[in-house]
Amino acid sequence: MRISHISVSDKITLLVYGCNFKCKYCFFKPQDCTKLTTKGLYDILSKIGRVYNLSSITIAGGEPTLQEDLPSLTKLLDGNFYSILSTNGSYLLEKIDKLKVNEVHVNLKALDDKKHKILTSQSNKRVLEAIEYLGENKGDLNFKVEISTVLIPGIIGVSEIGKIAKFIGRWDLPYHIIAHVPSRLNMPRPSKGIIEAAKNISKKYLSHVSTSLESRRHRKGKKILIQKSLIIKVH
Repeated sequence: MRISHISVSDKITLLVYGCNFKCKYCFFKPQDCTKLTTKGLYDILSKIGRVYNLSSITIAGGEPTLQEDLPSLTKLLDGNFYSILSTNGSYLLEKIDKLKVNEVHVNLKALDDKKHKILTSQSNKRVLEAIEYLGENKGDLNFKVEISTVLIPGIIGVSEIGKIAKFIGRWDLPYHIIAHVPSRLNMPRPSKGIIEAAKNISKKYLSHVSTSLESRRHRKGKKILIQKSLIIKVH
């Protein structure tokens, strides 16, 4: 697998290298590009888990589903870690039957394809197909599913969030609304009132709606770079 780095906080986060989207608001900054075998990577993750007493891991990036040996890694993690796959969903269907994970989180940038192309340079067609598959088959899946969207005032506002909620409401999938953090994209952070409004409109269609006001998913932690099989800690 091609690895950027690993982050350690209240869980292990494995950040893979490379993505097919060019999201204008992405805050991911690749640290390196190290190629490892799945067994070699698993051994490193196991060591980190023992040192920091952690048994939960999120695989993110970048885009993990672009990694051909992702299924092999998830099989090694299965039963030893609680694993969460965070994906843009565009290549999820090509891997779905081979994955051994506990949760799959799909980030839907926009329901409107024009907005999706503006934000990512790519169409959302494959993402919507993946979500439809997860929704139609949710009773037969061996993992939990969550859909998320970044709320960006002026681009992905309350109205667009409502449309997304209505779409995934066909299957009543859990939905997580993330407040935009200004970085590369020069748009403001949404106010608490706007976030609450987005949550309220989503609850018209969905049973389970959460926001980044209630739970911060990305905690700042120690970065660990992997070079030539050596673990190098970077704060």
